[in-house]
This record gives sequence, structure tokens and C-alpha cells, in this order.
Amino acid sequence: MDTLQDTQPAPVRPQSSGGSPQWRWFLRALIDEIDTFAEGESRDAMLRGVGTRMAQMLPVPQASSIETLEMEMNDLLGAMGWGSVKLELNEAERCLMLKHYGLPRIGAAGDPPGSWLAPILEGLYEGWMSQQPGADDSLSAMIQPGGDPGVITLRYARA
Repeated sequence: MDTLQDTQPAPVRPQSSGGSPQWRWFLRALIDEIDTFAEGESRDAMLRGVGTRMAQMLPVPQASSIETLEMEMNDLLGAMGWGSVKLELNEAERCLMLKHYGLPRIGAAGDPPGSWLAPILEGLYEGWMSQQPGADDSLSAMIQPGGDPGVITLRYARA
């Protein structure tokens, strides 16, 4: 007969920043190699493309409200170990602000340090937003400079 202990799921251990150990050094080497061949805007454009592909691979269900959309996005981000997002409608500026918390870091790569993966979020969030009813192709997600350490703020609006 099974005991209560035998039927309990194994505890989920939080991942360290940068993913599981078997991928950490590969990712760091990949980042260094990409930075050798592509800098600045060309590198960021490539990373936005990676984010767009991720959105296609992990579609967000259609949502009827910002609160529901936020919950659906956070469900997928949590499953990937990519942190969470807070959506805030800014009616005065006619935009949606996305505050992303807990982006995986690969060492100090990026500017600011630890933010090398941030351009992926532009493609990811644009892709997810384009999957929603009434999506407008003229809107884009753009990282906003500054802000709180550890938070990536994006503005989803007309460019």
C-alpha cells in the first residue's frame, strides 16, 4: 500500500538565473559568439525574431480582458522559467505598459548587465499580442530605457 509520502510529487526547485546547469555554459558561449558576429541593432533584431518564434511555439489563448491576458502570459512565462509580467493600460498615452520581472540572466551579459535576453521579450510580447482578437499589426513592443533594476519595461503602442 502506498504511503502519503510515496504519492506526493517531488518538490519543484527554482531554477537559478540562466537556466539549468547543463545549459548555462553553452548559453554563455553562444552569447559570446553571437556578440562577436552581430552587435547592436542587428543582434537585437535577431533576438526579436527568436522571441517571435517562441510566441508561435507557445501561443497565448485568446483573452477577453487585460487581467485574463496577464494570467495567460504568466502561465506560459512560469512554465518556461522566464519570470512574470504585469500589464498596465495607460489610457493617456494610448498604450499598454508591460513590466517584466525575473528575466533569466546569463552572467553580466547585456546593457544593463544581466539583460542580454531582453530584446527577445519585444518579439515574444508582440507575437502574443498579435494572437489576440482585433490585433493591430501597426503596434509594436519597445523596451523603455531606465526603470527599476531587475525589471524590463516595454511599451506596446504605435511606433
